[in-house]
Parts: sequence; C-alpha cells; structure tokens
Amino acid sequence: MKIVTVSTDTSAELAKGRSKHGVQAVMLSDRELEVTTRYGLRNETNVTPKGLAAMPIPTTILVDAEGTVRWIDQAEDYQIRSRPDQVLGAIREALD
Repeated sequence: MKIVTVSTDTSAELAKGRSKHGVQAVMLSDRELEVTTRYGLRNETNVTPKGLAAMPIPTTILVDAEGTVRWIDQAEDYQIRSRPDQVLGAIREALD
C-alpha cells in the first residue's frame, strides 16, 4: 500500500513537517493547483490567507492496485480532513 498526499504547501514546508504525523507517504507540492484543478478539486469559495487564488477541497481517495476508485471522502470545509478511523475502515473493507 502507498500513501500519496497532495498539498499546496511548498516542497520545503512538506519536508519540514514530514515527521509531524508519523506517516510514511509520498508528499507532493501542488502550489499552482495543477493537480487539484485537473481532478476537479479546486475550491475558490473558501480561501485561506496563504495568498493562493484557491484551495483544494479536502479529499481522501482510496484507489486499488488496478486503479479503481474504491472510496472517496470529501469535506466542504478546507480545515476538515478524513478521520483516520474512517480511512482505516475503508481500507479494511476494500481488502475484504
């Protein structure tokens, strides 16, 4: 299993905070929102003071080895993320 995160944080910010959560993940910077826009996850109505034109809609997507989307959790508030127990439950269900 691989965990990949996409964030508007800079590469330097991601490197600095890498050990904060204790998760071994590939952490990608999407400062210009290219990936966010490509996947239709751009939220222009709830922007933080970071100076960005928009923010991503917080979204957790579980994709299996064949590339099939097995589960999606999406929040309307940019400060809300998927709860770890929700994600683990979705992973367990996908493995059954």
